[in-house]
Amino acid sequence: MQITEAIGIAFATGSNRKPVEGAVDRVGEIGWPHALSGIIILVVVQAGLLLWATSGSDAVIQRDLAIVAYLALAAPFILFAIGAALTRTQARLPAACLYLSLVLAGLQVVSAVASGFGSGASGFLVGILAAIGFLGARGFLRLGSGWAILMALLIVACFMGAGMLIFVLPAGQLLQ
Repeated sequence: MQITEAIGIAFATGSNRKPVEGAVDRVGEIGWPHALSGIIILVVVQAGLLLWATSGSDAVIQRDLAIVAYLALAAPFILFAIGAALTRTQARLPAACLYLSLVLAGLQVVSAVASGFGSGASGFLVGILAAIGFLGARGFLRLGSGWAILMALLIVACFMGAGMLIFVLPAGQLLQ
């Protein structure tokens, strides 16, 4: 399967679109090489954004911000892996990881651009993160609405909680 086809399938499933009647659900055909491609894109995008945002800053601040950023981005993947294990949908996990990595990379870029214009769009972006978590949990993990809402809330809580770690890291002491 080509990467573009895998991305199309992952985004259709992540958007919770059902396959047309008679079509086969091909999410299980997306493998870890596809997911790894998306994760590499996410890591590179985040590294570029960190270098751009922290150029000229102290190395301790750069390191601590990188720790916080990557922990926050890892939270949805960890929660989806736990969810896939609990729901026995591990075959769908690579597609979920491909979807999450590309969507999170896009959200990071949008967030950086919005902050460059002085926009306080963080609440809007947290809402998008919750929606992505909800729809992804429904599509990939095949969770009901209640469990998908819980997954979305956990993703947002972990994402935001990781941001609070900056206050316990050495760079947080410099910010006070």
